Amino acid sequence: MHRGFFMALLLPSLLVCASNLFEESHVAAVPNGCMERIEIKNSYTPIDLFKSSAVCIEEQKYPQAVELYLVATAYGYFDTERVVDKSTRNVLDTLKTEIFGPINANKRNQFAEALRARLDDMKSSCSFLAKLGIPTYYPEYMVQTGVTRGDGLILNYNAKALWEDTRLNYLRCP
Repeated sequence: MHRGFFMALLLPSLLVCASNLFEESHVAAVPNGCMERIEIKNSYTPIDLFKSSAVCIEEQKYPQAVELYLVATAYGYFDTERVVDKSTRNVLDTLKTEIFGPINANKRNQFAEALRARLDDMKSSCSFLAKLGIPTYYPEYMVQTGVTRGDGLILNYNAKALWEDTRLNYLRCP
């Protein structure tokens, strides 16, 4: 049922990319390591969340890795919909590839199994995302890769409606 959704979320992260596109552009102000759910904030970017998820995978804390990954992909989708330059959508795939690519195949496979299981029952994650709320950061990681004027965001976009679309249509939350 969620097979296509799963593939869109996971496949780019299983590839290896030589680029270090995001290393210098973002200084994480987040806890180092594998974050617990209570540490996740709506001010953390997909870069922050993917990096923490990767640490969780390395530590074989797959349920935590999945939670961080799902929040990161939701926030990433939200960002792709609020930026003017839609060509920046590939930034998320590149980011996932860069961060998750170096993880050994066995751990990536274990993570994939945990992600599949969560996608079959998204109730807890959807509830958490509803409480966490709309991202509060400026998506510099995405805007800097595009060609735009001004701040790179769609003028007067409706953040609340976009967040609902992200949760209901992208993640298919109940």
